[in-house]
Amino acid sequence: MKQFFIRISCTFIIVLLSACNFPGSKQPIPNAAPETITVEPSQDDQPVECAFMWAKDPLPELSENFTQTLNATLPNAEGYAEAYGENCVTETGDIARFLDMETDYHVTLSVDDLDDKETLGKLVEEVMEVLVEFPTEDTPGPHPGYIGLTFEAPNDSFRLWAMRTEIEVALENGLQGEELFIALQNK
Repeated sequence: MKQFFIRISCTFIIVLLSACNFPGSKQPIPNAAPETITVEPSQDDQPVECAFMWAKDPLPELSENFTQTLNATLPNAEGYAEAYGENCVTETGDIARFLDMETDYHVTLSVDDLDDKETLGKLVEEVMEVLVEFPTEDTPGPHPGYIGLTFEAPNDSFRLWAMRTEIEVALENGLQGEELFIALQNK
């Protein structure tokens, strides 16, 4: 059992370090010690002891649909969707299952000038108009998730990472263009 916790701790550290790839990320930080519980029976009807580890799971079909819909509005944009949640890691280090918590969307947009906050805000609005076609109740996980927008200029880039609900509330409150971008940038 001691080896199990050592393996889980090492895996946890690796996962934690690999999750640090988004500057300004506001995703929850896992507890220092993984929680071990017994979850529903596996395929062979035996209970599975799990330690839960934060993880991401690609959503290829949703990503393809999202990219096609996104490109209809923003032809040069790149995007994808992924589920964020927890892996159920067994005593042997195997992943028994993935439990999704939310669906996150990632979009990369080419821009001429990162200082043109009006244009950046308008691009946020256009991306959100596309996301209306992907309601949270139709995607994995019970939570709305995050939207990651990377604005790439010729010599620099800027990443905006915000909760989907934060962007929706800002839009509902009438924020547009530069006002919207500045409000989200300051979250």
